[in-house]
Amino acid sequence: MATISPQQILIPKKVYIGDTAELRCTFNSPDPFLKQLTSSGTAELPLVSQSTEPQEEYVIKNISLSPSGIDFYQLTITFIPWKTGDLLFPSMEIEGSDIVLEFQPIQIVSLIANENTNTYTIRDTAAPLLLPGTTYKLYGTLSVFVIFLLICIRIILKRKIILFYINQKRLLKKYKKNKKQTIRNLYKIADEAEAAKIDDQTAAENLQKSLRTYLEIRFDYPFTHTVASEIMQGWQTATGGLLSDTKTEAFGNIAASFIRTDFIRYSKNGKFEENELINMIEKIISQIQILEQNEESLSGSNSDNIPIGG
Repeated sequence: MATISPQQILIPKKVYIGDTAELRCTFNSPDPFLKQLTSSGTAELPLVSQSTEPQEEYVIKNISLSPSGIDFYQLTITFIPWKTGDLLFPSMEIEGSDIVLEFQPIQIVSLIANENTNTYTIRDTAAPLLLPGTTYKLYGTLSVFVIFLLICIRIILKRKIILFYINQKRLLKKYKKNKKQTIRNLYKIADEAEAAKIDDQTAAENLQKSLRTYLEIRFDYPFTHTVASEIMQGWQTATGGLLSDTKTEAFGNIAASFIRTDFIRYSKNGKFEENELINMIEKIISQIQILEQNEESLSGSNSDNIPIGG
């Protein structure tokens, strides 16, 4: 028997567990049997192993022999490896010839090779690419950003509430000024009428103008263009019927003054009775105080009630 160590090529160069691979072995031999066997091209060969021990490190799928020049041949072993590290096929005899092939070990990889120790280990998950000592800075910056973001969100959510509070304070200030100006105008009308600086028709007209202006500013409704007979309807539209019976009654008393002053304005003999104008003005002012009572208490406290109008 002639023992031959062929030149080996592993296809592919890196073979992983479970892959199908080929070990191509080229050798030279003048054996006439090989020439006859490959006369028609590639031939499949049954091989006889020199080792009787079972092989569980691989599975051989196919073995073939093909001519590769004059007295040169290529033996191809198609196999599937099931173990990492060095794999050594046992010596094999080509049946019918005097040739025994001895193979060199081949490497099977499915893990990562350590070049220093020539061993194979599973590669750990790569750690984050951070410079040493920068982790605390990263988390610190992230924490500051999160806190800043939460503050911004809170400000945005609170913005409407803050704006509403500011607008309400402005309205209360506006209503307070409107009330004071109206009361001042009413007393002026009474003084001028008592001093005979204006007649009763003018006093009635000025009283209506003053009240209409007050109501329009206070309830954001066009009372300056509303006829006396529709004053109560305007009140219901402006307030939506949400105010108390006490305030509705107070407004009704104010509205009643429009009927009386209209009569004095348009009747030939219309005139106020003695002390009627001053009594009417005093009553109107008391009804205005009732309408404003809740808002005045608001201006002296931190209540969140919503004033009607504006």
